[in-house]
Amino acid sequence: MLRPAALAGLLLSGAVMAGGQAAASGEVTIAISGESDQLIGRQTERTVLIAGGSESVRQLETAYTVSGHGPTELSDTLRIAVDADGRPQRWRWRRSVNGRILTVELERSGAALTGQAVNEGERHAVSAVLPVLPIGDPDTLAPFLTEPSAPRSWSIAEFDPVTLQFRPVELTLAKRSGTDHAWVLTLSRGGRLQSVRWLDYADGKLAAARQPLLGSGRSWHRDEGPPTKADMLSRGRIVAHEQYRPNIHMTQRAALGQMRYVFGLPADVPVTVPETGEQRVKSDGDGWQVDICQDCGPASAPAAADLERWRRPGQWVQSNDAVFKEKAAQARRGAKTDDAVMARLAIVARARLPRIDFDGYVSARTAWRRRAGDCTEDALLLAALGRAADIPVRVVHGLVFSPGRYHGASNAFMPHSWVIAFVDGRWKSYDISLNGFDATHIALSLGDGEPEAMVEANQIAALLDWRAISEVRRRPADP
Repeated sequence: MLRPAALAGLLLSGAVMAGGQAAASGEVTIAISGESDQLIGRQTERTVLIAGGSESVRQLETAYTVSGHGPTELSDTLRIAVDADGRPQRWRWRRSVNGRILTVELERSGAALTGQAVNEGERHAVSAVLPVLPIGDPDTLAPFLTEPSAPRSWSIAEFDPVTLQFRPVELTLAKRSGTDHAWVLTLSRGGRLQSVRWLDYADGKLAAARQPLLGSGRSWHRDEGPPTKADMLSRGRIVAHEQYRPNIHMTQRAALGQMRYVFGLPADVPVTVPETGEQRVKSDGDGWQVDICQDCGPASAPAAADLERWRRPGQWVQSNDAVFKEKAAQARRGAKTDDAVMARLAIVARARLPRIDFDGYVSARTAWRRRAGDCTEDALLLAALGRAADIPVRVVHGLVFSPGRYHGASNAFMPHSWVIAFVDGRWKSYDISLNGFDATHIALSLGDGEPEAMVEANQIAALLDWRAISEVRRRPADP
């Protein structure tokens, strides 16, 4: 499910490049609003001249409460200093989420930016090699305050607080189909779609930037007036949890059988829906028809090299951990099939994470130590245990139907995570969060546990145009 702090990470992704010295500019203030136009954040941006160059500064403050969660207060400040030739000299970042503070302070040292990262008092030395790409800020809006003159695609480098190195971010700015003075800005990391923004202009100036979210959205506009009482941030302002409520009654019989979904997707954003052992996808005009049941997916086996890759440990799925190896070996004893092994490991994972915790996105190893998590930690832990047993496992992010009341809604599709494992010659889903798989599990992104795959699935879910949902009943076999 979507975490409150993750919402802040979805708020905005623009880009400013540090490939040339920026001119000094006045301060720009941007108001951030929820679906009902209530203020949930404010961002200020400015560029100032300093000795030998310039410094770009972005400050973000947000406060809100996601329905079904506790309140969230977030502040974020990024400073990037460059010399007269645009070469990066300093990179400083401070983020506070409900009092938990992360700071990164880096200074130029030869071909690297060196310094330290401090996460809730824990210090880590950093030596980040200067990237070939220009270092930029993926959360700035200033470059888009005036209407673009032409479409373009470009890349910048941002600092990754997990790997403590710089990584590429890809951006594309394009005209929206069939509209005047409207553009679409997309941001991707590692080839995964992370955000979509609709940019609307009037008289050459940005009127509003909007990001679709599942069942809601966020908007940004320039704030030029003096603040009023309504402009004060308050964590008591409720933001709806991401959800889609269909106008049909979803029966248990239908969920345990075969379901067919027909989705439309915007032509401006290239998106594909993945197939699994239970999910078959085919093009349907300007959208997709998705059939889901126990054996609806394609029967072809993956290439041997891919299966081997999905057995390996990763940054978020540490299947080479000694504890996971031990549990996998125990599950193997006496098991006749890989499906039986996965079933045993599912019991182990479920017992290890008895407490629900929506705070953060942590790896399988950390989840095991914390003994808590939500559906993402459930999936990452089971994936690590499965790979430790030499079974190819992938983490799935998508949607699932929740009939009971959850996060302020009932009878709604919500973000969810589970795993698929290649067992006994086919891919099969395992969901320890909801006690099993059914035909309301809609896969939107497959990965190795990286959070970018979850963000991708959430953004794709928000783009779906739900055109039809139906139960497919098969005829009884002839006697």
